[in-house]
Amino acid sequence: MEPQDYVAKLNEYAHKMRSVVKYEDVDSVGPDHLKTFTIKAVVNGKAYPCGVGKTKKEAKKNAAKNAYNGLMEESPTSTGDEEFSGASGQQEETSKHNFQGIINHYCQKNRRFPSYNLERTCGPPHDLQFFVKLTIDNKDYPVGEGKSFKEAKQNAAQLAWCALQEQPDWDSKASIRSTESEDDVPLDTVSSEALKSHESAQLNPDAAKDKDVRNGQNETSTQSRFILDFEPLDLLGYGAFGRVYKARHKILKKDYALKIVLCEEKSFIEAGTLSDFQHENIIRYYNCWLEDTGYQMDITDDSNSYSQSTDLSSAKYLYIQMELCIQTLKVWINEKNSQVPKDSSRRKESLGIAQQIVSGVEYIHSKNHIHRDLKPANIMFGVGGEVKIGDFGLVTRDDSDYPLIERTVSRGTPTYMAPEQNEKNYNRKVDIFALGLIFFELLWKLSSDHERAKILQDARRQKLPEEFSLHFFPENQLIVTMLSKEPENRPEATTLKAELKKINSKRNLLQQNSTV
Repeated sequence: MEPQDYVAKLNEYAHKMRSVVKYEDVDSVGPDHLKTFTIKAVVNGKAYPCGVGKTKKEAKKNAAKNAYNGLMEESPTSTGDEEFSGASGQQEETSKHNFQGIINHYCQKNRRFPSYNLERTCGPPHDLQFFVKLTIDNKDYPVGEGKSFKEAKQNAAQLAWCALQEQPDWDSKASIRSTESEDDVPLDTVSSEALKSHESAQLNPDAAKDKDVRNGQNETSTQSRFILDFEPLDLLGYGAFGRVYKARHKILKKDYALKIVLCEEKSFIEAGTLSDFQHENIIRYYNCWLEDTGYQMDITDDSNSYSQSTDLSSAKYLYIQMELCIQTLKVWINEKNSQVPKDSSRRKESLGIAQQIVSGVEYIHSKNHIHRDLKPANIMFGVGGEVKIGDFGLVTRDDSDYPLIERTVSRGTPTYMAPEQNEKNYNRKVDIFALGLIFFELLWKLSSDHERAKILQDARRQKLPEEFSLHFFPENQLIVTMLSKEPENRPEATTLKAELKKINSKRNLLQQNSTV
């Protein structure tokens, strides 16, 4: 059997057995023209020997072959061409059921609390894969995969249900039917109110008891996890994307940034991407969760009042917990522009800032991603003064397997968007174009918004002020190449990083000689 047949064969087997198959990137080594990729196949949470190939496609085929052969060895009586009638009959019965509803009802009856957590996302934007893990009373179950968050949750629930039945303390009398509502209410319509009440009681048992005494009956707490765990302090920003708050964790006594966005499939891309990133110049991700309501801070002239939105629709909200930053680069630039006389240390500080930004962008590109919305307002300073790239709401993949993928047109901020972003085919070089404009703004004082708009418009056509080229000759040459109309003429982030290091070293040497 040829390797290319095994992916389809494994998919056919998984379909018949109602199994969940996923592929995970393990490693890629070697130069770009001679890379070796390693991928592993995972079936129902069990990993099989890795597949290796000169392309991701070849590695995936070999991984599928290893997994398929391993499954056949585990089931020696199965030939791979059978109808798996014994197992499929049972699977066909369970596939009719809503496993989330089954898990919820099971947990209600056994006084347990289930929690679904988005582990990560992967794949190109047109074929995104979601990975969700179900935790029941602090016990983790196999990760479910799906083409949507909903599908991944359903698969995670199914895997957990199978695992529960294999536990030693499992009640053999329990079955899918025994978990159905006693009133014959369909499982997908069983209310989640009891679960919310249970969660509230676990987190704040004294408050729950007091409420029961006051009302004479069990009632559901409407407090959110955000309100229970955090003390909102200030509204940091808002817009079409959602809202960002400064909030203090009540137990840790530490301050964080909490971003709240209306939950859509694309909303998970930012959290999923940040959860995979670990770099000193990229804003740090801590956690995310879903709630039925979106917290809102109402600011009046006299005082701040806090409230929870009363959205009665079926919409959900994604809460993303991140590290708190103290200032944006936009504010820093505005402060420098307003100083009279001109700040003599601005050039030195700007080169240091630019090096940190490029270091972060280099990391983003090394992870096969494009930020797509680099601008001073999305670049911040951490509490220690280090540069942090944030706001990954428009991040997208830049896989070598999809070099000319058709992307969403005109996504980003117009002033900083590369020319090709008005078309469907572009790659990571759009970030380099935005960096060119940011680097220029870091160095050059712009006295007014009108002047800024005019000069940046000229800069987009590689026309920088003559005076700038006289005072910043090496920087001018580098910025002009970054603003090239043709993406292939712009330097890679790695090259840009090296050039900035050379410029900074020369400046330091000149400064030392001038003081001797």
